[in-house]
Amino acid sequence: MAATLTRRRLLSLLIAGASLALATAPLPGLRRPLVVAVGSELAGAMAELEPLFERRQGGIDLAWKVQGSQDMVNRAREEGPERPRVLIPANRDLLGQLATDLRAQGGAPAFLQAPVPVARTLLVAVAWPERVQKLFPDGRFSWPLLRRAAAAGQWGALGAPESWGSFDLRSSDPMRSNSGQLSLALWCQDGNGGGRGAAGGTGDCAAALRRAVYRPARSTDILLQEFISGGPNEGDLALVYEASALARQGEAGRQRPGGYVLLFPNPTIETVLAAAVLRGEAAGRAEDGESFVAFLLSPEGQGVLTRLGFRGADGVGGSPAARGVKRLPPPSPEQREELLRLWQQAG
Repeated sequence: MAATLTRRRLLSLLIAGASLALATAPLPGLRRPLVVAVGSELAGAMAELEPLFERRQGGIDLAWKVQGSQDMVNRAREEGPERPRVLIPANRDLLGQLATDLRAQGGAPAFLQAPVPVARTLLVAVAWPERVQKLFPDGRFSWPLLRRAAAAGQWGALGAPESWGSFDLRSSDPMRSNSGQLSLALWCQDGNGGGRGAAGGTGDCAAALRRAVYRPARSTDILLQEFISGGPNEGDLALVYEASALARQGEAGRQRPGGYVLLFPNPTIETVLAAAVLRGEAAGRAEDGESFVAFLLSPEGQGVLTRLGFRGADGVGGSPAARGVKRLPPPSPEQREELLRLWQQAG
């Protein structure tokens, strides 16, 4: 009789414990949605960060959307239930410009808090080894030599085999992507870091780049995917982020013997990825957005980012080959606006 009571009591405790667990565990359909917009350079990292964050914040269902950085801030100007709660473009200056524009319209502050840097990366070039040998004989990136190749248009004019065909430079679209804006800004720098273009003026320079770029991509990661899958026939050299280039280096090596070579322009531009939680109507609670930003800054979040090629919020990480390379700040909002105007005119 006592044994039967003990078994019953144990069974009752197990049922009660299971009921409590079910009551406290968030059901998939009942979890609070949180939508985060990121640049394509963060897509690989978000695939790893999402399950880690959801395990630590059991009541949140994290969803992330990949958008070009310029697209992202443009779309965030209008409140609505589909608007992401958290924005992480590739350049924190875009968030500053968004905040300034919304304030000028007489609205409330755009963000709960000032944007917080979460990672850094550099603009670099990737190219196929045989192209590097012909384009940069000493193995070091050179803007004048790149401009010369673009102006020549054909590899045969550069002393390379005629079978290589046209010289195809790849970059993302400056109207949609931050990396395209950085590429345009650096292309139009002279050797002393001034603002005049290589062809006698910034306008001529923007037009020269537009003529040279083969099929501008809408985002950096899409550009790199196309560059790897297409091989030398679809692009000889591409201007991308260091983090994206490092993350996909293994993939390039598996698809193309030897993979691609990373080259570091000197000077280059360092861009700071920052996260900001939007005020107003958006998809997700503001406090959940703040929890996600805090997670990105945690040792676990920073560990994922640096392992995937990013430099941490403190600048640590990335390729040792960039040591000693001069880093310029991104163009100011006024400079960026002028470059985009000239790019559009060139079209």
